[in-house]
Amino acid sequence: MSGSVVPVQAAVAEHQGSAARRDDGEGRTRMAPSLTVVAALALILVCGVITIAGFGFSFVRLATGSMSPTFPADSILLVRSVPAASVQVGDVVTVSRDGSVPITHRVTSVLPTTSGAELVLRGDANTADDPEPYQVAKVGLVLGGLPVGGGALVALQSPLGLGVATVVVALLVLWAWWPRREPGAHVKEPG
Repeated sequence: MSGSVVPVQAAVAEHQGSAARRDDGEGRTRMAPSLTVVAALALILVCGVITIAGFGFSFVRLATGSMSPTFPADSILLVRSVPAASVQVGDVVTVSRDGSVPITHRVTSVLPTTSGAELVLRGDANTADDPEPYQVAKVGLVLGGLPVGGGALVALQSPLGLGVATVVVALLVLWAWWPRREPGAHVKEPG
């Protein structure tokens, strides 16, 4: 009876393989493409974040709605560090202040100085400019953003969040490329 499959074993193998694995026609089973794609996308995402950080880019979370409707509260913004003198009126920038939370607002005035620039900023939802101009050498120029996900970004930036994300991505990659046993290979055939 070698080479034949007992009907119960065939049904179990079919049930186990239908959700996540498929027969490739040569007697081997393969992962369904969807699981492999998810793992590959997670790996690409992690590599992309590492690459972005290496080229002077960073992500910023907007905590307030001062830039609404352009960027509502809890938006995630992609920011690139640039010299303050290179920004123009209308650009959205993030400026750091000593001992305070960074501010992300639109530039309404630029005055070049010997050490950078004096910027006057205003949030899109605000009716007046910020109370005082910002004396800065470098700013974060906002390149774009997503209107959601700021809470997830904050969680991922914490040591615990980064550790959990790393483990999840590693497990997804391991799961996607782990060698699979053929259905029924562990069952002895009657002799």
